[in-house]
Amino acid sequence: MQSDRKAGDDNVEAIRSGEQDRPISAALERLIAPLRAEFPDAYAISLEYHHDLRLHVDLRTLEEAHVVEARLPALCGGIFHDMFTGSSPHHAFFHRVSAKVDR
Repeated sequence: MQSDRKAGDDNVEAIRSGEQDRPISAALERLIAPLRAEFPDAYAISLEYHHDLRLHVDLRTLEEAHVVEARLPALCGGIFHDMFTGSSPHHAFFHRVSAKVDR
């Protein structure tokens, strides 16, 4: 009887898929949830990773951006720093507050 397994398959671990175990997604959601509660008028709140984790909060007015920039350092145990306010990509009239995330 011939097996469908190839030589060396014993060293290959199966890739799990599905919703069973998502520790990274859950941790990131725990990070974003209080920000959504604190800034309900934000157009978008997102995280980006490229050498370090960065938070982006997109807002409709510059006044909202100033409020976010003032409140952000005190939230989530002070893990947000090196903030920068600029324009949102692909939304010429929106403003984005970005910050590095220490975790």
